[in-house]
Amino acid sequence: MRRRQDAAAAAAAAARLRPPPSLSVSVIIKLQSASWKNPGGGIPSGGNAPAGLSRDPPASPPPPPLAAGPDWLVLDRFVHRTSRRHGVVEGTSEISDDCVGRPIRVSLRVADPPALSRLYLHWTGRPAIIKMMEPNVVTAHRNSILFKVTVPFEDPETWHYASCFPLDYFVYSAASSSTPSLIRLPPCFEGGAVNPQVDEMFRPYRNQRQRTMMDQDMGLLCHDDDGEFTVADLGHRYWEDVELCVLHHHAPRSGSRDEHMDEWRVKKLPIPSGLNKKLRSFWSDTVVAVDERHLCWVDYYQGLLLIDVLTESPQLQYIPLPAEALQCRRPYIDALTPDPFRCVSVIHTGIIKLVCIMAAHKGSPSAFTIKTWTLNFSQGEWMDCGLTMDTHEFFGLYGSAQSNLPQVKPRFPVVSLVDPHVFCFLLKEEDHHVIWMIAVDMKKKLLQSSALYINEEEEEGCSSQRERRYIFRGDDFVPSRFSSYLRNSDGITW
Repeated sequence: MRRRQDAAAAAAAAARLRPPPSLSVSVIIKLQSASWKNPGGGIPSGGNAPAGLSRDPPASPPPPPLAAGPDWLVLDRFVHRTSRRHGVVEGTSEISDDCVGRPIRVSLRVADPPALSRLYLHWTGRPAIIKMMEPNVVTAHRNSILFKVTVPFEDPETWHYASCFPLDYFVYSAASSSTPSLIRLPPCFEGGAVNPQVDEMFRPYRNQRQRTMMDQDMGLLCHDDDGEFTVADLGHRYWEDVELCVLHHHAPRSGSRDEHMDEWRVKKLPIPSGLNKKLRSFWSDTVVAVDERHLCWVDYYQGLLLIDVLTESPQLQYIPLPAEALQCRRPYIDALTPDPFRCVSVIHTGIIKLVCIMAAHKGSPSAFTIKTWTLNFSQGEWMDCGLTMDTHEFFGLYGSAQSNLPQVKPRFPVVSLVDPHVFCFLLKEEDHHVIWMIAVDMKKKLLQSSALYINEEEEEGCSSQRERRYIFRGDDFVPSRFSSYLRNSDGITW
């Protein structure tokens, strides 16, 4: 895969590092979910900024607790690191740490769509190292969120090359009957680089041995509300087969926290006749869970690869996109940046929706048309939803109350998990830092609500003068039902 070249270079540079001695720390941490609307004094969901709105939120405490949370979330991929202890409700303790032994916990800032929700990472022992990769959400399904962190270590005799630090993957799961859990996945060394001459130097981290997994190739499939899930990575595409790397996590027995049985397994999947040429140009944009067994790898311009990740002998099933959406070349090419004009979502079990923001064939170069299709997985046929909107109709949704919204091509569509006719879009003018999220009912031709994007430095009511750890550079968003699984006492308390 083209995206794996950078990772290979990072692995080669890893030989120049010498990690410090292993730390053995096991800390009981408290994990709960904190949520509020209108964080940091920003604009609440469904509201619009008055004229002259300042983007510098006041340093004030969060609003009072909510009575109930939203049924679904638009989750930002960026994870906010915080040393703040407020906002995490005291309760049943969970044990989690990174691969070095530092305690780690997460909570969730919940907002009504189209406002973005964001994970908070409470990781007080993390050393401050310049140019570290920030934690980010990989994917989500039902009551769980998969995210990754780069784990730094400090050694005064070591030259720091941040991309060579080991990676930890965590699954954050909510349940209506218990405190949310945080499970660190074991590292996968299948397919990683092996160099016996430097292995001793890299213990206990062995970053050079970790299998390269790209976010766009990883999927999460939750099996029930008891914490069982499957994580899968599809990569290393050869001429005759592809490799599927799978980890099945089973809920521990009652009274036991024995999780050492979890391990990654690599399976070689034969490529069916006639599919080899298609896979050579296949570029995974995202992975979605279709039903109780299947994950779907999506190329926004070619088609879908469906795999039963629970069977012992999985097979590849390929479904091309609708003819109108097929393109042999991508209009937006960046190996590490998501495509801003398409998305695929599973709106019901086995029902997949494709959204395309397409360039108009006539008129201004900035003109566009939004089109949608649905796919019934069991039938394997695409159907035009009849939900279309052109440039004139889209900007015609703006009323006097929305006159401050920029008239720009919408980007990063997200389909509501509650109402499949409602789409969320991002609006951002070039060279402007103000970013809007809007919700549009495509069936009723109605702009439902709008919300400002809360910048990372504005979280927790911080001043915008604080040094930025993250600037929005074009990340897509993750739809999630996580909030609907939280107990009221967990998810709606600050």
